[in-house]
Amino acid sequence: MTEQDKSQETAATLEPAIIQNFHSDRLDIEVKTLPKCRVSLQIKAKPELLKHAKQDAIKQVSKEVSIPGFRKGKAPANLIEAKYPGAINKAWDQSFADAAFKEGQTLAKIPLLNGNARVSYQVTSLNDDAGEITFQFEREPLTPQIDYASFTLLEGAPNSVTEENVSNTIRGIQMFYARWNQVSDRAVKDDDFVVLDIDDLDQDPPVQAFSHARFEVRQGKMADWMRKAVLGKQLNESFETVSEPDETESDEIKKEFRAKKVKITIKTIEEALLPTVDDEFCKKIGAPDVATLHTQLKNLLEKQANDSWQTTLRESISDQILEKVALEVPGSMLEKEANYRLSQLFKQPDFLKKWKNEWSESEKEAKKNEVIKQAEHAIRLFYVCRTILTENKIEISEDDLTPNYQNLLEMMFADPNLVNYKNQSKEQQAVEFSKYMMAKAEDFLIAKIRSLKI
Repeated sequence: MTEQDKSQETAATLEPAIIQNFHSDRLDIEVKTLPKCRVSLQIKAKPELLKHAKQDAIKQVSKEVSIPGFRKGKAPANLIEAKYPGAINKAWDQSFADAAFKEGQTLAKIPLLNGNARVSYQVTSLNDDAGEITFQFEREPLTPQIDYASFTLLEGAPNSVTEENVSNTIRGIQMFYARWNQVSDRAVKDDDFVVLDIDDLDQDPPVQAFSHARFEVRQGKMADWMRKAVLGKQLNESFETVSEPDETESDEIKKEFRAKKVKITIKTIEEALLPTVDDEFCKKIGAPDVATLHTQLKNLLEKQANDSWQTTLRESISDQILEKVALEVPGSMLEKEANYRLSQLFKQPDFLKKWKNEWSESEKEAKKNEVIKQAEHAIRLFYVCRTILTENKIEISEDDLTPNYQNLLEMMFADPNLVNYKNQSKEQQAVEFSKYMMAKAEDFLIAKIRSLKI
C-alpha cells in the first residue's frame, strides 16, 4: 500500500452495486463495487497470513528497541512480545493491513485509480486465529463493451476549394510580409486599414465599445454599414451613424438585430504595400515558383477542409459516445477536474466580474453544475477513447505531436499548439497529448463505422 489512513467510514454506509467473492488458502475476500468507482474490500484472513504478519511486526519492533544483553534485532521473539505488547500490536495492525491488501489485490485484481489511489482501512478484529479488515479506495472506471454498429456518421463532405480561396490565401500571405504606409493626405478608400474608436451613443452616458480597433476597409472584412460610413472620411474625423445588418444576413439575424447609434473617430489610416507574387517571393515561403505555390496552397487548403470535416465528424462521435457508452467517473477525479475548470474561469476578468457583482447564488450554482457536467463528459470521453486505443493496440507517442514541417507554408497551415508543443508547459503538453489521443481514438471509430456500413 502506498498510502493508508484509518477511517471511521465503513462499507455499510454505502449502497453496494456489485458483490464478488474470492478465496485462497490465506484469505477470503468480499468485493463491493460502489457508486463513483468506490470499492469496499472486506478481507477475512486465515491463521497462516496472521502468523506471518505478526512475525513481521515482532521483527520491526525488535529493530527499534534495546534489550540488555542483546543487539538490536537479535532479541528472542517471545521476549520482545512479552516486554512490548503495545508496540507489537500496533505494528501487527500495520503489517496485517499491508499483507492483506497486497494479497487481496493480487487475488481480486482491482486496478487502483491511476495506480496510486488513496486507500483507507479499518481493522475490525485481529488475533492469532482470525483477522478481519475492510479497505476502501477508488478504482479505475470500467468501460463497457462498445457497440460500434449503434453509431452513425454525419452525412456530408468537406468544403470544396476554389481558385478564389487560393487567391485569398495568397493575399493573406502577402499581408504578412506587407510594408505599411501611414496616410494623412487623403480620405479613406477601399483596401485601406483604419484604426477606430467607436462609442455607443445609446448608453447614458455613452460607452466606448471599441478603442483603437483595427479594421480592413474591404467588403466582407467589415460590416457594410461601417464600411460605407468610413469611406471618404479623413484622418481624425469624428461622425455619427447607425448600425444595421448586412443585406447578406439571414432573415432571422435581421429580425433579431438591434440598431445602435454610434460615434466613430478615425485615429489612423494605413495602406498595405504588398510584395509582388513572383518566383523570388515564392521561394521565400517554400515554393520554387508561382505555379507550384498555387498547387501547394490548393493541396494545403484541401487538407485543411478535410481536417475541418473530420473535426465535425469527431464532435458527432463524441456526442454519441456520451449518449451510448455508460461509464462511472471517480468522485475525486471529477472534483479535481471541475475545480481546475472553475479556477481557469476565475482567471478571466469578465467571468470574475459577473461572479462577484452580477450573478445570484442560484446562477452561481447553475454555473457550477454546468462546469461539473462538462468535467464529467471530458473524463468519460478520455477513458472511453483510451480503452479504444488499448483494445485495438493503437500506439501514440509524443513524437506524433511534433511533426517535421518541410517549409514555411506547411507551418502556416499547422496547428499552432503543435508547432510550439516542445516549448509549452508540462500541463499544456498533457492537455495537447490528451486531445491528440482522443482524436486518434475517434478517427479509429469513424473508420470502423464506415467499414460496418459498407
